[in-house]
Amino acid sequence: MYPILWTFLFFCLAFVVAVLEVFLPSGGILAVLAIAFLITSIVFSFQADLVFGSLYTFFVSLLVPAFLWAALRIWPRTWIGQQILLAPEEDPALFPDEEQQTLKQLVGKHGMAKSKMLLGGLIEIEGRQYSAVSDAEPIESGEVVSVMRIEGTSIIVRKSHLAPSAGVAPLEDPFAS
Repeated sequence: MYPILWTFLFFCLAFVVAVLEVFLPSGGILAVLAIAFLITSIVFSFQADLVFGSLYTFFVSLLVPAFLWAALRIWPRTWIGQQILLAPEEDPALFPDEEQQTLKQLVGKHGMAKSKMLLGGLIEIEGRQYSAVSDAEPIESGEVVSVMRIEGTSIIVRKSHLAPSAGVAPLEDPFAS
């Protein structure tokens, strides 16, 4: 009878400590303690009876994922969850800044490489110079480039097969010897 009593006592301790972990910031210490209590309860269940221990282990293996799912659903609404997580209206990633909006308007436009681009270099689009990164291959100074995409604040370009426009001269390559 005592191993069954210890099994349920350690299970209750594991549950209480796991609930405390959801509501109190402990750096994972309470979670480790809850896991230790749960493993101890499984050991005591097998000391009581092999069949009881097997059924109890099966029950715990179903209950733990259900508890984790419920805790993850509840945690963002707790005090600590609200302190750690940003509300959608406060998340800066959801509201790109003005510079990023301007850069996104360049996608699909053509410009000219103003310097040799082994990986990164200068390009000119509509009279403005930008720092850009080549997507696939080296680009020579004076070649026409197309803006493929924007990643963060990086402009990703690829060599275009359009003829260079007259009047736009490439910069002298500072790396040429």
